[in-house]
Amino acid sequence: MNKKRGISILFKAISSNFFKIVVYYPKMVYMAFHQSKYTEDEMYAYCLKMITFAIEESRLKVVPYGLENIPEKDGFYICSNHQEKFDPLAIWYTFPRKVGVILDDSVTHRPFIREVCRLIKSQRLLKRNTHSVVKAYSEITKDLKAGLNYMVFPEGGYEKQDGKLGEFMAGSFKSPQRAHCPILPVAIVDSFKIFDKGFKTTNPIQVHYLKPIAPEEYDGMSTTEIAELVKNRIQEHLNIYQK
Repeated sequence: MNKKRGISILFKAISSNFFKIVVYYPKMVYMAFHQSKYTEDEMYAYCLKMITFAIEESRLKVVPYGLENIPEKDGFYICSNHQEKFDPLAIWYTFPRKVGVILDDSVTHRPFIREVCRLIKSQRLLKRNTHSVVKAYSEITKDLKAGLNYMVFPEGGYEKQDGKLGEFMAGSFKSPQRAHCPILPVAIVDSFKIFDKGFKTTNPIQVHYLKPIAPEEYDGMSTTEIAELVKNRIQEHLNIYQK
């Protein structure tokens, strides 16, 4: 892996659009610290504008598939494989409706991600604080029942850097189990290659929205069994591209 390649792509996007960034980012910071002045829709729309700007000016090609599989009614749980830090952006960029995110608190203090997590509905998990995790998943359950959508990456990280699927954490599935909501599996293909030396920005990063898993399909299962069910669905799809 050559992370200098990914940094080069990002640097070119920043240097060629310095004026826009000087204008856009400070406003994003301002909105993040003055949320009472804006509606949720306004904050989400501005975040999406920044995400779209970052992706398109980096010349990255992100292509969605299976949009017809997205449930019509909100209040579902998106579960995706995790290949790179870019993955949440790929979902936000291709997803046609609002969706919040569940992520490790340790990554939420970085510039840009910090602001995104303030402007878009997010639940931060302090993994070493059991009470905090229990409280977060309780809030996620309430939100799902209220019709909010969330995305989660059950592998909990992307250290593998080879695109292969890791183990899914069973705890990630407590909220959909309790909310009795649909689970939408997502298979992201080739985002880990962004930092490859030979990566070309014309090579598409694919976001596949698979058929949703209805609550009736996992009713009576343990969270471990649900995790395995979702993982297998994603793996079956990844097998098509990992030959």
